[in-house]
Amino acid sequence: MIKVLWLASWYPNAMNPLTGDFIKRQAEAVSSIIPVSVVFAGKYPDGIIPTNILHSGSDDRKYEKLEEHILYYTAKSSLKVFNKWKAAMAYFKIHLKFIQGLQKKNELPDLVHVHVAMKAGLIALYIKWKYKIPYILTEHWTGYYSDANDSLKKKSLLYRYFTRRIINNAIRFLPVSEDLGHYINKNWTPVSFQKIPNVVNTDLFYPSIKNIQSTFRFIHVSSLIDQKNPKGIVRSFIELRKQNFDAELVMAGPVSVDLLDYISRNNSEKRIQCTGTISYEQVSMEIRKASALILFSFYENMPCVILEALCAGIPVISTRVGGVPEVISNHNGILIEAGNEIELLEAMKKMMLNFSRFDRDQISRLATNQFSYQTIGQQITNVYRSALTGK
Repeated sequence: MIKVLWLASWYPNAMNPLTGDFIKRQAEAVSSIIPVSVVFAGKYPDGIIPTNILHSGSDDRKYEKLEEHILYYTAKSSLKVFNKWKAAMAYFKIHLKFIQGLQKKNELPDLVHVHVAMKAGLIALYIKWKYKIPYILTEHWTGYYSDANDSLKKKSLLYRYFTRRIINNAIRFLPVSEDLGHYINKNWTPVSFQKIPNVVNTDLFYPSIKNIQSTFRFIHVSSLIDQKNPKGIVRSFIELRKQNFDAELVMAGPVSVDLLDYISRNNSEKRIQCTGTISYEQVSMEIRKASALILFSFYENMPCVILEALCAGIPVISTRVGGVPEVISNHNGILIEAGNEIELLEAMKKMMLNFSRFDRDQISRLATNQFSYQTIGQQITNVYRSALTGK
């Protein structure tokens, strides 16, 4: 049996239970086939660690063949200029302690799987140097794109150097979209790659027996940050209503006061429902009740919510960005240009007028075949075997 250690730069934790939840779902998918051990290290703010974690320094959990080791550290210097350095050293120290523990128990892995190059990839580089254990890299980060708010272009020379080194030293590179793989090759470093997309929990995202809504319902699910252009969605929807289209809009996510005020000023509270932050299970219920999903982002990689909507049989209106055109075509949605609110308005009208042409069962069946736990788990496991045998 292959022994795999996952090093995650993002993962659900006590400070942020939603960050990297898509990485956790990939771990669940792979652990349905082989055992997986995940390690994530998070820094507690202001040096405060809850009592239940203080003594052990970690929060360990086990679910059948999935083990999670959520490590916590503090790093606060009296001199602010040293905070980043002290945090980096604490991050390395807590990982090295964990790895040394594995060595003492003769439980070092056959293979390491890194999720998001920085900064967990630095630990993988050390393991490769110290123990000659190879690593695979899955990349989810949109920051490689130049128009991203947190673009790699804005990082320090040292950050960019180590990012390239982590990519180039991986025995296999697995971006979650073809577009990201090609973009990294063109703009950052030449590297062969194999796309393995994000995974969907199809126990939650599946077609409803019938759409119980009497009014056509659009839904948008995201963090509602500027990248997602939520105000553009709301403006286009308000214009749709002015043109006498009978529809409603659900905005699922942490809505800003500014957006709520805008909705109120336009007397749209009855037609635009803002849920606030909701659980993954609640997201699945809201999507299954919807008629169509809208994603109006300025840039993306491979958005999980699009894959989830498709598995639920819900057609999608999305901007033509990142890996989105790899999964959206005429049979399951409509692609538009980023930032073009007129195109979004016309796409919403087209979706409502031509909704009957979308075969929800077919949309779900095709998506489930591509993005289910079984499919993605098997693809990743096959990469492990290939990497270890050299075939």
